[in-house]
Amino acid sequence: MKAIDGYDKLRGGYYTPADIADFIVKWAVRNADDRILEPSCGDGSFMAAVRKHSIQNGFENANHVLGVELESTEAQKAAQYGYDIVNDDFFTYYLQNIEGGRTFDIIVGNPPFIRYQNFDEKYRVVAFDLMKKHGFHPNRLTNIWMPFLLLSCEALSSNGRIGMVIPAELFQVDYAAEARNYLSSHFEQLTLVAFKRLVFDDIQQEVVLLLGEKTSVRKGIRVVELDGLDELNGCGISCLDRAEPKDLDHNSDKWVKYYLTNEELQLLQILNTDPQISTATDLYDVNVGLVSGENSFFLSDWKNVVNHGLQNDMKPIISRAEQVKGVYLSETEYQTLREDGKRVSIFMPGDLPMEELSNSAQDYIAWGEGQGFNKNYKCRIRKRWYVVPTSWTADAFLIRQANLYPKMILNPTGTLVTDTLHKVRFHDGIKGEAVASAFLNTYTLALSETLGRSYGGGVLTFEPGEMRRMRIPMKNADRLDIHKIDTLQRSGQYEDILAYTDQHLLHDGLGLSRHDVVLLHSIWNKMRDRRLSRKQN
Repeated sequence: MKAIDGYDKLRGGYYTPADIADFIVKWAVRNADDRILEPSCGDGSFMAAVRKHSIQNGFENANHVLGVELESTEAQKAAQYGYDIVNDDFFTYYLQNIEGGRTFDIIVGNPPFIRYQNFDEKYRVVAFDLMKKHGFHPNRLTNIWMPFLLLSCEALSSNGRIGMVIPAELFQVDYAAEARNYLSSHFEQLTLVAFKRLVFDDIQQEVVLLLGEKTSVRKGIRVVELDGLDELNGCGISCLDRAEPKDLDHNSDKWVKYYLTNEELQLLQILNTDPQISTATDLYDVNVGLVSGENSFFLSDWKNVVNHGLQNDMKPIISRAEQVKGVYLSETEYQTLREDGKRVSIFMPGDLPMEELSNSAQDYIAWGEGQGFNKNYKCRIRKRWYVVPTSWTADAFLIRQANLYPKMILNPTGTLVTDTLHKVRFHDGIKGEAVASAFLNTYTLALSETLGRSYGGGVLTFEPGEMRRMRIPMKNADRLDIHKIDTLQRSGQYEDILAYTDQHLLHDGLGLSRHDVVLLHSIWNKMRDRRLSRKQN
């Protein structure tokens, strides 16, 4: 694959550090006659590690090592270690030489990280056809590392082991759900080594070391978290024994939960199936906020509205999550935002031909066309580019990207919202104040850390589907004072909020012990602090 401008693959321009290659090979290669495959060998980092390990263990004459590499210059570099290097596309080679016949005892490597749109179609077709043949369902979100990993697993012998450098998104992205389910069913033991610090120079991609054994005396999954390469070198493979093995769930759930202890996992599992706790879909609908297509045109502060004479062509909107501080948006708060110069007005002239609009609206639209805004994709596919589509009015908002924790904000004003937040519509008979109040409890916040997604910036992100999987203990929620919670939220006293809601919802409502609530705090603190440390690093 050719390098992608601005975003290279993890190996290629970003070769595997020798420390990582040595670690994986030392763990995986245990016998002189192990048949070894490296499906994307680059310049030979893993070939060098195999050679070094073989010499150290007295079986340097082993000749059961194969590397595959597409780039000819890289393949030539890898060949210096004396092993068989095939200069070919791995998927084509797999189809012609491995599929349905050849197997390997050990497969190691660092597959490329290339997104669908940058994945050369002639190779992608072969890769996806092979995946489909083995029962997988690739789509436009599938990254190239996925077929490398899954097809390699299919080529393992009955007692085979795999050791690969994989993007940490394996833990949490939806497109990797099928891979998580497959891996949990395919291996008796899985070990994941994660790092608190980035271990590849000049690339903001968090990775994990995936170690899988098809047969093992010790069953389950374990997650080992190290500070960085120095700690990896310092403790060697003995660091793997630090982690407490957990039972593998044979489903597509996110694996971030495996950072927890068995006691913590067991408590979450009990609560996640407790019929006393409501699921989000029992209480409300969730959908994305509106997408303008060009915020610089559609969203305005009130000064700009007055300057263009658009007072009658605007509707109130919340355009950023930080504009809502509490858990209750009042008319007074909205007016304060407007007076403070926030962009909380959206151009909504009406779904009418341009000539039927006010003169000021016509002039403003003409100015927008002069700027080329009407040619933006979201604008040009509309019947009238200046008419932003809307659906139902939100009863409340949900934070889409949370720092410390997600929250729900009631919207009695009927204010619109952009897609920086999600909108909520309560089901008939559901009291919104009770739901918004109960949302802030330690169990729901702990659960949210296992449902959302967090990347290098430390922000916890939720799509509507993930918000629909939230669970809220509603027994005694009608006893909660939304105004008290709102006041505490605005002053940043979240511990006081949780002490208040936990008492009513978890202690009195669900009957949880003090120990269980403390354990929930431990889960939430651990998961939250772990992702926030990424931001600091």
